[in-house]
Amino acid sequence: MFRSDSLFSRFMGMLCDILWVGVLWILGCIPIITAGASTTAAYYAMAKSVRHKTGYIHKEFFHSWRANWKQATVMTLVFVIAALVIVFDIRYVWVNDSKLNSALFMVLLLVSFLIASVTVYFCPFLSRFEKKNLEMLKFTAFAAFKYLPLTFGIIVLFVLAAIGVYLMPWSVFVIPGVYLFLLTYPMEYVMLKFMPVPEEGSEEAEKWYYQ
Repeated sequence: MFRSDSLFSRFMGMLCDILWVGVLWILGCIPIITAGASTTAAYYAMAKSVRHKTGYIHKEFFHSWRANWKQATVMTLVFVIAALVIVFDIRYVWVNDSKLNSALFMVLLLVSFLIASVTVYFCPFLSRFEKKNLEMLKFTAFAAFKYLPLTFGIIVLFVLAAIGVYLMPWSVFVIPGVYLFLLTYPMEYVMLKFMPVPEEGSEEAEKWYYQ
């Protein structure tokens, strides 16, 4: 049971790695505006080092953080401002009930879903693809709606994770890492669909995300 190659030992090792990524994510989020950079780096480390057993977690995390912090930080501010505007508008429409406002409320819900979809895709895609902000926004929006059932599931998973942390604040040291680990399954599936298939035996085919 306690042998290094036993199922229990492998499970505990992976669990520790998942929690370690979660801790790094928390540390990277301490200046709140760097939450996007930290999420990008945490996803990259989770997918590469935990899922695919390539490289060291902390090295991959800080490599991605340094490479993407500027772009991720700018987009974090954009997403936060967009979310605040939507929340304010929804609250206003909710308080001022009318037929017109009811229709506007449905439009705002649709816009909220679009913003949420782009937000949950942005950091994982930023960890893999090199595109400017506007191009990345279009790219993530297209991917989110092309794979709408997966997008809906990812958003539900995110909401459940957020509720879990809200109800149990101590779980901030557990839930983010578990969420990011689970996120790698649908997200890697989607991202591979947008990556060219490498020639068998080529150097590109040996890269970790094709394994």
